[in-house]
Amino acid sequence: MNALVSPPDRSRAPLVRAVAPLLVGALLGFIGGYFAAGGGRPSSAAEIDRGGGGQGRIASLQSELQRDPESSRLWAALGNAYYDREDWDHAIEAYEKALRKAPKDANVLSDLGAALRNRGEFRRAVASFERARAADPDHWQSLLNLVLIHAFDSREAGPAQRHFDELKRRYPEIPNLGRIQEQISRVRAG
Repeated sequence: MNALVSPPDRSRAPLVRAVAPLLVGALLGFIGGYFAAGGGRPSSAAEIDRGGGGQGRIASLQSELQRDPESSRLWAALGNAYYDREDWDHAIEAYEKALRKAPKDANVLSDLGAALRNRGEFRRAVASFERARAADPDHWQSLLNLVLIHAFDSREAGPAQRHFDELKRRYPEIPNLGRIQEQISRVRAG
């Protein structure tokens, strides 16, 4: 038997099972860290808006909305374009119009929450994240955002811990959970 020949797929299956959650976890950790640092794009932006956030993109979306003002997708994309420019007022306005057309869209609710958070309206942001969770209980971005806003922004240890415990139970593969727990502990102690 040649020692350099690897066994058939049996050795790769555990590797794939081990690596896949790490990749997903790394992505979740990056999003959480970026959001906690005050930056970041709404979690669903790539799904809604493939274009850039410049003035040309905004003008293009406004033109499309004149032809189709009932499109929640276009309103959400406009919100994302304004979000990219850190124009929170216009982003919030566009997200709210998207939600008039699709009131239970968890992605848009989460995006609205992120814009409200960046404008410093933590209570409204929390309400938006909670609405997203009610619309889609498996919307992990909203759960992560609830943990982060309570732990880092409003510094409320109780709600942060409650959401964190659920996040850890449902998504244990997320890296840096220990760092988030440390922040919650600092809030509790301080």
